Formats: sequence, structure tokens, C-alpha cells
Amino acid sequence: MNQRMDSIVKQAKRTGRKVAQRLRQEDAPTLAKVCALRQEEKESSQIRVWGPYQEGATKFRLKVSEGSVERNLTFRTREEAEAVKDDLLRKLSRVKQITIAEALLEWSQNLMEVRGLKPKSARWVVQVSRFWLPLDKSLAQISQPDAKQLYSEHVSRPCPRTKKPPSAATHHEQLLLVRRFWDWGIEQGYCRDNPWQSVRKIGRKPKGKPQLRIDEARRLEAVALERAKAGDAAALGVLLMIYLGLRQGEVAVRVARDVDDEGRVLWIPSGKTINARRRLKVPEHLQPLVVALARPQRPDGLVFYPEDIVFHHSYYVNYVRRLCRTAGVPEVVPHSLRGLHATLALDGGATADAVAKALGHGSFAITRQHYASPSSVDNARSGRVAAALGSRPQTKELAALLSSLSQEQLAELLNQLPMRPTQAPRTEEKSPD
Repeated sequence: MNQRMDSIVKQAKRTGRKVAQRLRQEDAPTLAKVCALRQEEKESSQIRVWGPYQEGATKFRLKVSEGSVERNLTFRTREEAEAVKDDLLRKLSRVKQITIAEALLEWSQNLMEVRGLKPKSARWVVQVSRFWLPLDKSLAQISQPDAKQLYSEHVSRPCPRTKKPPSAATHHEQLLLVRRFWDWGIEQGYCRDNPWQSVRKIGRKPKGKPQLRIDEARRLEAVALERAKAGDAAALGVLLMIYLGLRQGEVAVRVARDVDDEGRVLWIPSGKTINARRRLKVPEHLQPLVVALARPQRPDGLVFYPEDIVFHHSYYVNYVRRLCRTAGVPEVVPHSLRGLHATLALDGGATADAVAKALGHGSFAITRQHYASPSSVDNARSGRVAAALGSRPQTKELAALLSSLSQEQLAELLNQLPMRPTQAPRTEEKSPD
């Protein structure tokens, strides 16, 4: 009888252990449901874990909550409860469930508050990314093969607005933005790695914009000046792009307060970068036209953009093209006029640093790569060498300038230098013995 009772007790203990194991297995899906609840309800509240609380010799409770949803989990030992709590917190802190659409809006806010981007720029970053990313998925769901496929499809997909695939320069910039977006997501805990780092750019991005020839620029300037004298504010804005190298956005947002010293000075208090802040001298023949437009306006009134037209980035793009058609020259965009300014300034003898500062660049490297024509850069370098030869600089400085020239430029420079008659070496007269 005692043996039978001992057998029953042992069997009951084995059954109890099996039940406890089954309960623990049932508790794990409960934790998964708590974690999945955030994605299903798309709540922004944070999951919290309290405990363990001891409620008996063999009962330790964890409390898991998210917003108004709470779950209680019990374990037989404190060690088991602590291990489950640490594992849960580690998983929650590693990857947070949030969709790409929600993350883009949060990133946009971060760009404005932390990076200091203007609201318009932050909205543009989000808009160009939303066009080709799967907004309903989370950042962690995008793998490296997914990223490569998304980029490959985007390169060949026509844009809804232009009905053409994006240019190499456009989708290269969009790929860079997505990489930065995922890097930010890693910092926020929305994903573990960046699948876009291994995606290679497709195609070659052209450098600079097509520019007008000098005679073509003169015809365009003549048409713009005629319209500006008739009171056309946009035409005067185009002239400022040519003469001062301004961006179209810098022209469009200028207010009457920025016109200073009777039209002699134009202030650019802010712009695309911190180097865009500058004070420019308006050409003398344009000063009366600038003053005539700015004087009737209130201090914060736009000068070179019609206030009755909703602001749009393509306003000056379309206007410059119409102006080119009127002048009978190839159609270009405002960005090309900025490059034309850099080329003509270098040809006119301006130093590289002066041109870079006028365009709002931190260094001439950006100006050389995207704006000034290669020939104007080479001509300016040759001019510096000729000037250095005339002023007899130090040997090391002259050697550095000469080493930067090609063989053809050296030959042309030698042809331009005046020939000096060679003098026979002087012989020392011997004194008579």
C-alpha cells in the first residue's frame, strides 16, 4: 500500500512538472501577443515591464503593460522571472515595431528640430522617399536583396509627374537619402542594420549643367534687361542669377528688407547651407530697377516673386525657358545661369576663392566640380602662372603652379611669354701683369 502511494505521489509530481512546463510554453505566446499588439493597434506608447513580485513561496509575477493593455505572467522562481524580464526588455529595445510611413514623418520632424532643416526641405525629403519605398512595412523587414530590388525597379519606373524614369543624379540622391534614413532608424532602434549600404549606384551622374555661350548669354541678358525695365520682376531676378550667381530659391524669397543701401547691396541672410549667408554688391545699372521694385513693398514683402501666385519651385524654371525661347538661345534652367556666372567670373580674372564665396560655397572644389567649365578653370590657373612669372615669386610657389598645368598648357604659356635676348656670358678682364 505504501509502495502504491509512493508511485501515485511520483506520478502526480511528474504531472505537475508537465503542467508547469505547458503553462510556461503558453506564457511565451502571451508575451509575443503583447509585443505584436503595438504593431496591430499602431500605438506610440512604450511597453513597460514591472516586477518580479513575490506572491508566495513559489509564485513570482511580472506585469507587462502598453497603454491600457496589461498582462500578468507568473513563474515558480525569481531567477526564471528575472531571466524572462531581461530577455523581453532586450528584444523590445533592439527592434521597435513602426512602419516606414510613420518613421518618415518622425525623421522629418527630427531633421527640422535637430538638423535645422527648413520645413519645406524636410517635407521634400519625405516626399521623394515615399514615392518608391513600401510604406506599410517596417524598417527591419527590408533585407539587402529587397533593397537592391527596390532600387533597381525605381531606376526604371516612370515618374508620375514627368512620365520619364528618374535621371542618374536624381536616383543617386534618393539612394543617399534612404541610406541616411536607415542610419537614423538604427539609432532609434527601429532596425538592426542598414541594407542600403551594399546597394551600388546605377548609371553615371553628369557633372554641371549645359551652359550658354557668351554671345547667347548676351542675347538672353538683353531680353531680360528690356523686360526688367518694363517692370517685370521675374526678369530682374534672372539678371541677378546671371550677375550674382544666385540660386533660384535665393532670388524667389528675397524681401524688400534685403535690398539695402539704395539698391547697392543685396543681403542673403540664409540659404541652402551656412556658407550661403552673404552680402552681395548689385551691378550699378541694375540698382535703380531693384530699388523701384523694393520701395513700394512692405519690409517682408517679396520683391522678385509675384505675391498673387502660390509659391512653386518650378516658377523660375519655366520662366527662364520662356525667356530663352524669346531670345532665340538654347533652353537652360536657372542652375545653368549660376554656372555661367562662375565661368564668366573666372574668365574675367576673378580668383577661385572669390567666385566660390559669391556662389555661397565653402571651397572652390564644389564650384569647380559642378559649376565652372573646365576650360575656365584651366585658363584661370594659366593666368595665375603668368602673373606669378611676372612678379617673380618664390621658386617653390612657381614650381607648384607649373606642375598643375598640362603639357599643352605649358606649350601655350611659353608661346605667350615675351622672348628675351640672350646675353653672352661676361668674361673677366685680366689685369696686365
